[in-house]
Parts: sequence; structure tokens; C-alpha cells
Amino acid sequence: MNDDEKYFFDLNGYIVLEDTLTAEQVAACNAAIDHNRDRLTDFPSRAPYLEGLGLARGSKALAGEKLRLDFTGMLAWPKPWCDPFRHLLDHPSIVPHLVEILRDGFRLDHLYGIVMREGTEGHRLHGGGTVDDFTSFYQFHNGHMRNGLSVVSWILTDCGPGDGGFACIPGSHKANYRCPPDVALLDTDIGMVRQVEAKAGSAVLFTEALTHGTLPWKADHERRSILYKYSPGTLSYSKRYVPPGVEDVLDEFTPEQRAVLEPPYRTNRPLLDVG
Repeated sequence: MNDDEKYFFDLNGYIVLEDTLTAEQVAACNAAIDHNRDRLTDFPSRAPYLEGLGLARGSKALAGEKLRLDFTGMLAWPKPWCDPFRHLLDHPSIVPHLVEILRDGFRLDHLYGIVMREGTEGHRLHGGGTVDDFTSFYQFHNGHMRNGLSVVSWILTDCGPGDGGFACIPGSHKANYRCPPDVALLDTDIGMVRQVEAKAGSAVLFTEALTHGTLPWKADHERRSILYKYSPGTLSYSKRYVPPGVEDVLDEFTPEQRAVLEPPYRTNRPLLDVG
């Protein structure tokens, strides 16, 4: 992570890393999703507590006529469809950035994919520097960033101006005041929310301490993103230490990938070579 990237991330709470995947890698991920389309489920089936409210939580600005589609378990899909997602676990374009913000010994906490069709509702803004949560935090101490749960969102389709998709309030990971509810619902626009544009093959890296959410999807092509959520090696957000199905096929992963899949603990964690 160079000095420009460190400055941008510290200031904003996110950064777009362009051209992290080749066209062939993007195509392989999309082909795997197409082949496993029957594994996609609408989000409320995964979060029944949102039934009747949806991700928009009643917001008029975030409303849509379609539900977001999610999928998970990609690391244990039948071969060859699991392979593109396994390669992302320790992708060399992102490992140095994760070491910088999470330290050596970081681990994958959980992952899932998102598909938004034209007309899909948005997701209320959530997170922020005022959230009292020991799993999602941002600090700067002794010349280093310290982050809790952090996300690599692999972008598989273009997210252009006005398309919708990932949005955030830059700098809110260091906010001292809680985001007003009407601003989080986008029912009041005070000029703070930014849609983050990114081309297919890019990765958006952000701390979960950032106030972030999703704008309704307006483009006529699907939005496809794969979210790999990493934690410092001693911390876990998810109750499951290993993603679904992975324990049964762990011997198929490389030593570096298995290092990223280690459960949380401190002493003598395996480290990745950042080159």
C-alpha cells in the first residue's frame, strides 16, 4: 500500500483498486454465478427480521420493486465453479493492502455475493465511527491504522455514474456524531453520500466502520459483487470460523489459502508473503 493509498484510505475509509482482476478472471467468476443461478436467494430469506421492511427499511429514496439476490458457499461449490472464488482468497493484488490495514495473520471472517437487477431496492446506510462495536472499528495509533472487520468487494460488472450500488459517507469511519436516521435512509440529502464508481475487475476495499449502504440499481445490466470480509487474526464477527462446506474440502486449498481460513487466535499464526 503506497503513501497515496494510505492517505486516501485514512481520509475516506475506503479505496478503489483498479484492474485487480484480469478480464479472464472476471469472466470465470461470472460464468460460475451463471452456472449456479439456482443457488441465489432473495435477501429477506437470509434475514427474516427484515421481512416487510426490506433492506430499504421503508425509505422512499431507497425503494425498489425487486429484492436483492445473495449467494454464499462459493468456496465449496463443485469444481470448476469454486476455483475462481478460491483464487480471490489470497489474491496478490489485495494481500499487501490487507496486511497494512489488518496486520499479518489476518483471516477471512465470512463471504457472500450480491446480484442486483434493474429496479432492485437499496440498502439503508449503516455503520460509522460512533458505533460501539468491538468487531467494526477504525483507529490510528503509533503511526499505523488499526481496523476491525474490513471488506474487499470484488466488482464483476461495471458500476458507472448514476447506476447505483455501493455508496458511503466518506470519512464517517472517524465521525463523532451518529448519522441522523433520515440521512441514513436518504430521505434527507445533505450532500454527504457518494456513489462509488468502479469498473469490472476493480476491488473496493473499505472498513466496516465506514457508514455505507447501497443505492437502488438503475442500470439495465446486473450488478454483481463478491464481498470477502476479513478480520484481524484474533477477532471473529461470524459465529462460524470456517465458511460453509469448506471443512470437508480443506485439503484442496493451498497452504496460503488455508492460512487465511484459520480460526481466530493470536500465537504463531501463519503469515502470507507480501512480496
